[in-house]
Amino acid sequence: MTKQNAPMISIVTGLVLVALGQLVQRMMPLIGRAAYQAAAAGSYDPMNYRLNLTGYYIVAAVLVVLGVVLAIRDCRSGRC
Repeated sequence: MTKQNAPMISIVTGLVLVALGQLVQRMMPLIGRAAYQAAAAGSYDPMNYRLNLTGYYIVAAVLVVLGVVLAIRDCRSGRC
């Protein structure tokens, strides 16, 4: 990783993390429903399969903000 690519890598990593988090949030209730149907027991409630990804999204947001800050700093120093 070169210094010039650091802002872009940080931004892309943050955005990929957000996308993966959204995918997991949408898939877990579907996986839970399939597991419930396979077990044929109890009652299915999608809320039982919701994940708290607050910390995950905070890390992703910090990465995006860090990338933006590094990009601005690089542009001010004449490297863009």
